[in-house]
Amino acid sequence: MTQRNSSEKFFFDSDFRLEEQLPRQFSVTFNEVDTDKVQVLFNESYQIGDIINDNSYQNDFYRYHDIFHYTFAAILGWSPCARAMIKCKRKSDRLMDEVEDGARAAITEEAISLLIFNEARKKDFFKNIQNVSNTTLQIIKEMTEPFEVKVRTRKEWNVAILKAYEMFRLLSKNRGGKVIFDAFSQNVAYLPLT
Repeated sequence: MTQRNSSEKFFFDSDFRLEEQLPRQFSVTFNEVDTDKVQVLFNESYQIGDIINDNSYQNDFYRYHDIFHYTFAAILGWSPCARAMIKCKRKSDRLMDEVEDGARAAITEEAISLLIFNEARKKDFFKNIQNVSNTTLQIIKEMTEPFEVKVRTRKEWNVAILKAYEMFRLLSKNRGGKVIFDAFSQNVAYLPLT
């Protein structure tokens, strides 16, 4: 169910109704509501999920980790977690809803996010680094083999991960911000909160 658009990007959900597609252009705002809690707003219109914290003994800014899911959605065209959070699961196709957008896929994505985070934490969150380790990229490829995202290359994963961590560093440093996503251009940009 993939289709190439004018920008030569494959979208896994092009054949689905608009409300079942990952949005191609959107924004996500991260507002710190306390010193260690974050409220996430989609297109400045509604809160996504609960107000979250790091769920850690240390202040490691994991409360901003949803940036990974939204960046994967924009750059890879894949994020079962983002689909669930913004309610665009492909429910019109029972098998697609269960397999690609279901709990196993979302758990896989969360595990990938944590796997990458563990490497990133040791490497200053990939600041001034051009490549994620081959070991991590190989594990990601193996973990995603059962899912539609298996067609994405290590290079595409590397780009998505490094862009996500660029945004993560900006969100952490500035204690929030607004991130603009454009899946057509595969671009992600940060804006500070005013």
